[in-house]
Amino acid sequence: MNTKSPKRTRRYTYLYVLLFLLLLTACVVRPLDHTPYQQTDYYQETISDLNESPAIISHGDTVQVGWASINITPPVGTPLAGYGKRMGMEYEEVHDSAWARTFAFSNGQTEAYYVALDLLIVPMQVLQELEKVYPELGLKPEQVYLTATHSHTSFGGWGKKLGVRFMSGKYDPELVEQLAQQIVQSIKLARQNLQPTKIGFGSTSAASLVKNRLLKDPDNPYYKDRQQNRDTELRFLKFERKDGTTAILSVFSAHPTILPSNAPTLSRDYPGVLVDELEERVGFAAFSAGAVGSHSAVYFKGDTYESTENVGDRLAKLLREELRQVKTDYMYTLGYGRVPLELPEPSWRISKGLRLAPFLFNSIFGEHPAHITSLQLGDVVFLGAPADYSGEFVAQIRQQALAQGQQAIVTSFNGGYIGYITPDKYYNLQEYETRSMNFFGPYSGSYLTEIMLRQLQQHLSK
Repeated sequence: MNTKSPKRTRRYTYLYVLLFLLLLTACVVRPLDHTPYQQTDYYQETISDLNESPAIISHGDTVQVGWASINITPPVGTPLAGYGKRMGMEYEEVHDSAWARTFAFSNGQTEAYYVALDLLIVPMQVLQELEKVYPELGLKPEQVYLTATHSHTSFGGWGKKLGVRFMSGKYDPELVEQLAQQIVQSIKLARQNLQPTKIGFGSTSAASLVKNRLLKDPDNPYYKDRQQNRDTELRFLKFERKDGTTAILSVFSAHPTILPSNAPTLSRDYPGVLVDELEERVGFAAFSAGAVGSHSAVYFKGDTYESTENVGDRLAKLLREELRQVKTDYMYTLGYGRVPLELPEPSWRISKGLRLAPFLFNSIFGEHPAHITSLQLGDVVFLGAPADYSGEFVAQIRQQALAQGQQAIVTSFNGGYIGYITPDKYYNLQEYETRSMNFFGPYSGSYLTEIMLRQLQQHLSK
């Protein structure tokens, strides 16, 4: 005989439900960790890795340079990458094709490669495939410096986990394998094209074409600093051969997000226009996204191809004007490095003080290795970040490079991805970059920048 009253039964039911919800919350929610990064194990491990795997720098014969490009455009029906709201939309036409553009460098003692892909990022799955075949080329991963243009209207299909597929559409393993092989082909072709080549560094202001989009709100306490807190320089290398053939490698810190997200068309956005314009005057050109983490392009004719043409044309004009002033010379120093970047537990926030449990974040986005990469040509050092790295950090990096008697060029998307990296002071801003896309906590900016500065210091001429 059941002696419990219905009222008591309901009370127990409510209690069990409450306990279940509390246990569930305890499993999937964690408080934010505000431990200073210098006091953490992951920081100490990265410092140890940095000391144990220093950059390789060699002084040999004249640096020879080769270049090559491969069309990597997959068939119509491949998903676009760049905006989750597309819901895996496939493109129906190609406005301008996507390419892998590769430079090869050799000074007789060692060799290195620079790869610029017309993609949103260098996909993590593609990096894994490449690392399987590098030994066949006689290369180590650190000898291949990977970058992307960050066009939000290029193709996807390369993301495995749900969170990555949300931005890049349905995963296609054949596309990933093919893309890796195309990159390898571009490396081989560039290697075959090596010739003694003079190299020169150039930079010109393009302040009218870039804005700090993180500080766009007048109510933002940092709004008044929006003009100073920008990386406004269009940086480039000029390569010059005896026969007069010239090549250009350019880097700019403005998001290629001009074109509309709802158009089923593949395009390189403004970087494609810039490269095509340059190649009307020089033998070869390539572009890589710089520190784009909080920067976007300035344009006035809507999300149209007219706007991409305008921005690309104006950048090309600025570069060509400066190109005449750039002196080139033979270089003898070639260096490269890759430092494993140990990470804290993910801190994907659901409120100001709470984050999702790490296992839940990892189940959505996956766990991928991250690295800081570097490439040195003479007194020019490239530094590669596994992130949407903010242009606000570039001044600090440039200052150290100049103190070392060098020039620094920062690029993003080197084959890993850890979200948006912005200055720590912005951590609590209610913005996309600082809330939705900050994956690893309040000190990500200071941490990553310190390691990049330490990596730069390793390239001080020996």
